[in-house]
Amino acid sequence: MKKKRILIVEDERIVSDDVKMSLEKLGYEVCGTVSSGESAIKNAEKMQPDLILMDIVLEGEMDGIDASATIHSLFKIPVVYLTAYTDKKTLERAKVTEPFGYIIKPFQDRDLHTTIEIALYKYEMENKLKESEEKYRSLAENAHDAIYISTSRGFQYVNPAFERLTGWKQQELCTKDFNFWDIVHPDDTSLLMEREKAKQKGKEIPHFAEFKIISKDKGIKIIEANTVIIKNKEGLKEIGILRDITGRRKAEEELKKSIEKLQKTFEETINALVSALEIRDPFTVGHQRRVANLACAIAKELGCSKENITGLRLASLVHDVGKIQIPSEILVKPTNLSETEINMIEMHPEVGHNILKSIEFPYPVAEIVYQHHERINGSGYPQGLPGEKILPEAKILAIADVVEAMSSHRPYRPALGIVSTLKEINKNKNILYDPDVVTACTRLFQTKRFSFEKSQDR
Repeated sequence: MKKKRILIVEDERIVSDDVKMSLEKLGYEVCGTVSSGESAIKNAEKMQPDLILMDIVLEGEMDGIDASATIHSLFKIPVVYLTAYTDKKTLERAKVTEPFGYIIKPFQDRDLHTTIEIALYKYEMENKLKESEEKYRSLAENAHDAIYISTSRGFQYVNPAFERLTGWKQQELCTKDFNFWDIVHPDDTSLLMEREKAKQKGKEIPHFAEFKIISKDKGIKIIEANTVIIKNKEGLKEIGILRDITGRRKAEEELKKSIEKLQKTFEETINALVSALEIRDPFTVGHQRRVANLACAIAKELGCSKENITGLRLASLVHDVGKIQIPSEILVKPTNLSETEINMIEMHPEVGHNILKSIEFPYPVAEIVYQHHERINGSGYPQGLPGEKILPEAKILAIADVVEAMSSHRPYRPALGIVSTLKEINKNKNILYDPDVVTACTRLFQTKRFSFEKSQDR
């Protein structure tokens, strides 16, 4: 290990030689010995020692305290006073120079060694702390987010981003006259007041908060704040990071409007398809809307998500759109259909799928329509899918479609009524139809008083 280099500043030659011998015996390198404050400053600059042992009374006009003050200011070299003077006035003067130690003559080598090692360690730790502070200060100064440190007396520190965010300069913000509450938007004052009261009572408060501020130029900005409370002997200190999310919120609002507009376009497209189908088949006017209302009610009963219910409603409204290619005379035929006509009817889920698959719905509308005549035992059409391959929404739509169709009048048969219809689907529960869907549908009619007539108003 490289020896620590020490400069001795002592005006008594015998004492200086004695100290030098002690230092070398303790394993240090003495890089020089001088007897005046002026020489101490020159040699400190020239030799850049690791530490200076400084006597207070020296030759020349400058004493050790004055020399130490200059060395501390210019070179930041640690100084340990080595003196016989211990009066209060001298000590008070010495304190101002921030020495790293004080050894009273005469001394033991053990005391000298201990004081020097403590001084060197303290100096090393202070340098590391300064490096760390400079590193984090640099990060804070160059951060895009606004950073602040505050106490009950106001802001102690704000970075340049905080100045840009609020429009106020650091010298304006970090004064007792500046009141942060003056820039909080009135809509959010009560929210932040409640947080402040909880903080003062020592309660846990969420780290994140969102509120609005009014900048110096009267602009309103939406802020996302992340704060940490630190307790010390001086009280509470708050460190916070503020992020301007005004642009993000504006973009989100625009996106929301865009989605709502797109949703409206979907609705209009769906309604146009429904109207076109009803014109061709007047006997089923309202069928798809009633099916949609029942399907959504079942989905809600089953606890489906809002997104799934929305997709199911769109699919239900157009589930028979594939019938648009079937001749009208077949759709309204009052007698039994031939095998060829039945085959044409059973193609409507696939035709509907082909019509809808090119439309970029945010939900699997085309697939739900494709599968709404599938049955869980694989006996459905057009794909003969087993239950595990059928979408949950398609299983719900299948029940809603069957219940509405069986309980309504058709040219080729009278309405069966809801009682008979529910008996029919329960008879085929776990065979053709998903048991959970059948149970939910039955519960709607029997205990929740669902009816197609009431649902028309929804």
